[in-house]
Amino acid sequence: MVSRLLASQNEEAAEFEPLPTYLELAMAAATAHDRPKARQRKGFFFWRLSSIEKAIAVAIAGLALYGLALIGDGFLLKAKAELSQILLKRAFAAELKGQETKPWPWADFTTEAKVRAPRLGKEAIVLSGASGEALAFGPAWLANTPQPGDEGTAVIAAHRDTHFRWLQYIKPGDTIEVTRRDGKVLTFKAGEGRIAPWDASGIDPASNGRHLVLTTCWPFDATERGPLRYILEAELVDGQATGSVQPANTKPLYRTE
Repeated sequence: MVSRLLASQNEEAAEFEPLPTYLELAMAAATAHDRPKARQRKGFFFWRLSSIEKAIAVAIAGLALYGLALIGDGFLLKAKAELSQILLKRAFAAELKGQETKPWPWADFTTEAKVRAPRLGKEAIVLSGASGEALAFGPAWLANTPQPGDEGTAVIAAHRDTHFRWLQYIKPGDTIEVTRRDGKVLTFKAGEGRIAPWDASGIDPASNGRHLVLTTCWPFDATERGPLRYILEAELVDGQATGSVQPANTKPLYRTE
């Protein structure tokens, strides 16, 4: 009888546990509030930052992505400039054989010459017309100037960060060779380089003598377009070419980048 009574009391005690005290509730609430913080500390660090820190982190990430995009874009442009020269060399080789050939079917230009700096081991195929498309693939001969080797001053322009990057390393007295599409090989002697605004270059295509100008944007390490151009003048010292003197150039120097 006594054992049955004890068992009944135990069942009632198990069924009706005492309510937690205020202190126990407070501790439970404090523990529950702390647990998410502990989990957050183990999670992604971004969620542990303050609002200001998050804003700064987002700004830094945005600038980094923008920088990568610029680098990627510059890399693609340089890769295109280098790879296109392979096709341009093939087209120019065909031109030397008298076969008028476009480097690719949709090109709106042809190959006109090859310019070479022997001391630096640099060379590039020169294209006709200084349009934006042509300059993306190689140096361009300005058609309102004489052909290299003809009476007057021939002008070849190119971008400073690709095909004419080496122009800054040319020294006075260096040899510059130009092979024209008609097979004539001309040797020019480089003079001093100079800097001038693009619309006041001082270049006269109808000048006396046979001269060559290689030009690009300046300064070489700039990333933004500017009004200044680096102008390297050279004089013909070996080779003769025939051609009529073209009228003086009344247009400003082409605004190559």
